[in-house]
Amino acid sequence: MSSLALMRLLESTPDRYDAGMRALTLGRVRELREAVAEAAAQPGAQVLEIGCGTGSVTERLLARGARVTALDQNPEMLERSRERLAGRTGAVEWLERTASEIDALPEAAYDAVVASLSLSEMSAGERAFVLRAAARRLRPGGVLAVCDEVRPRRAPQRLLHGLLRVPQVLLAWLVVGSVSSPIPDLAAELRSAGFSVRAERRWLWGSLAALIAERPA
Repeated sequence: MSSLALMRLLESTPDRYDAGMRALTLGRVRELREAVAEAAAQPGAQVLEIGCGTGSVTERLLARGARVTALDQNPEMLERSRERLAGRTGAVEWLERTASEIDALPEAAYDAVVASLSLSEMSAGERAFVLRAAARRLRPGGVLAVCDEVRPRRAPQRLLHGLLRVPQVLLAWLVVGSVSSPIPDLAAELRSAGFSVRAERRWLWGSLAALIAERPA
């Protein structure tokens, strides 16, 4: 299935979301989440999380001592996150908003912005808007940590990934009537939004990536 369609289906059933994401990423989702949380969270850091889902990354950020503003447009997901982290509500502000609505948040107020498997749910235009808005939310030198489905760089990897996605795409079309695509060049999109890309790691034949970038000082 296209990852976007699967994610939308899983978001309608929060109880199955984490298990579904493990299946969708062949178990790599844990490494992706650890990578972005490690890059973004420091004791006392103010972190903005775009698309918190069921709170898996939020939990990792809090465990590292960060204070988190977590937003998601799905009220059921937010409720599940609150339940998951009920003992740590003092360190979290929950916001029911779309990613595009981060432009209403204060500028230069955050040490880090995190987006885990949420950018690929947007169109290219929406991503460009959100990434530019995220850059303005960061303090100079602030960190952007993102992980998502991307297009593999090498032709053999693209071929293998494409073949594996055929049944996914067919099911996506049957279920939701639309098909999504991996992000073609996430690093280039980050640079276009004004970020300096510091590091990139890939998994699953190059189809999953975690990128660490920063807003220039």
